[in-house]
Amino acid sequence: MAESVSKQFLFRYRVAGEEKCHLMEVPVPLSASPAEFGHRQLEEYGLPFYVQEDLFNQLEDFVLKETDHYFSKLAKDVIENFQTEERDISQIIKKWSFAFKEEHAQYAKQEELSEDAIFASMYHSLIHSPALETMLNLEHSYSLQIGELIQERDTALLKLQKRQSEEMENAVQKVGIVYTDRDINELATQHFEENQNFGENWERRIGSLKSTQRKEFHEWVLKVYEDYRDGCGSPGYQQRIRALSENIPNRDDNWIPQAQRMEESFTIHLGSQLKVMHNLRLLSTDVLDLCRHKLNKIHGIVVPQPQRLQTAISLYSNNLCGLVLLVDNRINSYTGIKRDFAAVCQLSTEFHFPDLECQLESIRDNSKQASEWRMVNGPQVESGSSGKSSISSEHQNSSSLLKYGDFYITHHSNLSEVHVVFHLVTDDSLRQAEINSRHPVILGLRNILRVAHERDICTITIPLLLVHEMSEEMTIQWCLKRAELVFKCVKGFMIEMASLVGEETRTVQFLVPKGISEGLFSSLSSMLPSIFRVSNPLVLKTR
Repeated sequence: MAESVSKQFLFRYRVAGEEKCHLMEVPVPLSASPAEFGHRQLEEYGLPFYVQEDLFNQLEDFVLKETDHYFSKLAKDVIENFQTEERDISQIIKKWSFAFKEEHAQYAKQEELSEDAIFASMYHSLIHSPALETMLNLEHSYSLQIGELIQERDTALLKLQKRQSEEMENAVQKVGIVYTDRDINELATQHFEENQNFGENWERRIGSLKSTQRKEFHEWVLKVYEDYRDGCGSPGYQQRIRALSENIPNRDDNWIPQAQRMEESFTIHLGSQLKVMHNLRLLSTDVLDLCRHKLNKIHGIVVPQPQRLQTAISLYSNNLCGLVLLVDNRINSYTGIKRDFAAVCQLSTEFHFPDLECQLESIRDNSKQASEWRMVNGPQVESGSSGKSSISSEHQNSSSLLKYGDFYITHHSNLSEVHVVFHLVTDDSLRQAEINSRHPVILGLRNILRVAHERDICTITIPLLLVHEMSEEMTIQWCLKRAELVFKCVKGFMIEMASLVGEETRTVQFLVPKGISEGLFSSLSSMLPSIFRVSNPLVLKTR
């Protein structure tokens, strides 16, 4: 800022009915407050105390007016000087960038990295180092341990249920002879308590093993990273690499070859002005197959699935993979596909994010705030427009119910081809043939695509028919009509979102339920390029 200039301020006041004047020099801009400067004037020139209020008011108005004139003249001089002289724009930009950086560094709050952020940095460095194969094998061995424990639990559960069923059947047959109705009720209560204790016991065992694995894995990453930072050839680093390179169980009792998927891929360019390349893929498989790790066997040895490598490498990157999972309006993992998805998540330890149940608990807490926000903003808020977990007005007393078209997000590192899962709330109205582009679930898809474009989720999988399983009313005509609607809506959303991203390639996977006929899949595959107008090369023939 330039130095201040002096301005003459004439103060008029009356003493004993006689008007007097006092001329004073006021620096503009004034470093002190007008009141402080006025006090100094009162003491220096012996002005009467009863003129104090008038002096302060007139002085404040004078300072504001002259300060405004001062900065206006200063800005005008700078603009005129800039217009008349030749200047290097790059130097001006460099100067302003440096000034902003220094100002930000001086006043910005210094924040220390959290333990999770430090671990993420170490993991990302090691996953792009020679330790990659060993890390994958270690995670694979941990997953097999959890799988064996879960298999043991399921076997024990079947034995328990069989024994209880036999006891109850035997007791019911002897009602009125050996047992009374009260005995049957007591037996049912006993069985219920046994099941509850059984579940709690196995949950503690599995949780304890996962906690131990998580701690061991974090310690291993820390030690290997320290060795790697000191040099890849250090003895400690090589010793830890070799120590785990062959520590992989080779049991393949339940190994099942992977089923082949029906799949078609296309490449298009979309955008109103800037054309962005997109990869489109149509595939038929079970939605949970994209989450479930499947075992591969090479020369009789069970090895990690290849997708585990890609998922691990892109975990801390700007090329994440997302999946849209259609769920009901309760934030839990007790029924339907939510229970099956939770079972898949439970098959291996989550080393980077909280467990699924912990994430759901946090979402349930946040949904209360979303409910309050929705109540304040009123019913004019469109369903799904906020992209947050929120509560419908008809269910204000229950914090676990969402409106159709809302979605909540969970993060995962232990799934096969997915990092982020969008849990989109749907209802039975999707089974009807007549839905339009303003349906809450369609609007929810739009919001999901916006979040995906803003959050570096470059691959997103969408259920094309807005269902995960086929039913009797879903005829071929029903499927074609539903697919056409979703194709056109998604195309519009992709064109809208193209301006939000750079030049990176985006991939949209349209998922149809497993088991559809090859004829229907072929029809859907033919429909896709006709709607999206797939780019084809122009071949010119010369004579």
